[in-house]
Amino acid sequence: MRRLYQNLSLVFFSASLAAKVSGLSTKVSNNNSNSHHLTSRRNWIGKLVTAASATYTTNPPSPAVAQQEVQELPIDLRRYTALAPLGDANTSTGNKLTGLSMDSIASRLSHDLVDGSTGKGGYFISGDISTEIFRDNCEFTDPTNSVSSLAKYQKALTILFNPEQSFVELVTPLEIDVPKREITGRIRSGGVLKLPWNPRISSYESTIKWKIDDDGLIESQIQQWSIPASQALRETFTPSF
Repeated sequence: MRRLYQNLSLVFFSASLAAKVSGLSTKVSNNNSNSHHLTSRRNWIGKLVTAASATYTTNPPSPAVAQQEVQELPIDLRRYTALAPLGDANTSTGNKLTGLSMDSIASRLSHDLVDGSTGKGGYFISGDISTEIFRDNCEFTDPTNSVSSLAKYQKALTILFNPEQSFVELVTPLEIDVPKREITGRIRSGGVLKLPWNPRISSYESTIKWKIDDDGLIESQIQQWSIPASQALRETFTPSF
């Protein structure tokens, strides 16, 4: 297991270092186009895959390790993704809608999860999220990533899945725990990633918990998957053609 963690750490570190060397992780001037932002981030993803291929080709894990599935990456490794060129973590996402009831927040989340804030598709596959109900420094955690920035999280979602070939559906209605100021839910999702080899992520379920602060804004989102993190990473590097 430690060998696999070391290999994964090397993959993410190599890609992050490559991005820094090539200048992809520096701030992009305001007069650059959105397409340049997307190209830079896709280049970073390409470097990540190249590093992954080289690592596993030259230093493959033993058969015993390869048979083990990693449920989630260590928290320090998940934070490597914050080095990706996704903009300034402190970027404001606009005005906030404070004072909403827990029921109202749950209703907004239910809509965003399936259709997106403006109808572009569930926010996990499109980035179409109601930024006004999240804190700008909201912490987003899943088995492979951890970032405390709404702006960076939203940008990451916009370049991850192809909404036209992906889906999100609610498995059960969201549940509200008023005393704990928590909302929980379960979704089923899957689809095709925006990468040249069109990797397909098979259908899986996620359990999500949103924590609401005293102002009525979402301060954290924790997501757990029904598939191991190692399977998700493996499918990311597997062409669908």
